[in-house]
Amino acid sequence: MEGIKNAVRAACAVSVGICIMENLTAGTKFRNQLKLMLSLILAIVLISPFLKGWESIDIPDVNDFDLAEYGYSADIYSQELKKQTEKNISDVLAEQISAAGINCGEILTEVNISEDFSISINRVTVKTDDFFGAERIIRETLGSSTEVINGNL
Repeated sequence: MEGIKNAVRAACAVSVGICIMENLTAGTKFRNQLKLMLSLILAIVLISPFLKGWESIDIPDVNDFDLAEYGYSADIYSQELKKQTEKNISDVLAEQISAAGINCGEILTEVNISEDFSISINRVTVKTDDFFGAERIIRETLGSSTEVINGNL
């Protein structure tokens, strides 16, 4: 594994050298010669770990990495997806209620996202002066099965 790391480091260094050389020797004959030499060095650096033999290359076993350690990222993704979805739905509902001329204070949306990423909007809590007008708009937008709660109470 150390051989591969060294090869990658050397390849990066040679690539940087090629880039610097091309910028310094733009438009000269010497540029093509330097580019050829550095390209050959790059090829040797990349091939050298394999020329030493397969015994010196340690490829890690997949079982060495415990995938359970990385499972938390899926949970974090699901939580962030739910939070962002709730915020987006609340923002859209607030715009629709405001467009209808109703003063809207705060809208809290509660959603459920299933394994296949289908979204169910369970409950909407709205703080507004005209609850019944806002409720009508929410039900027209989301359907009559959505529970609308007066947040002023």
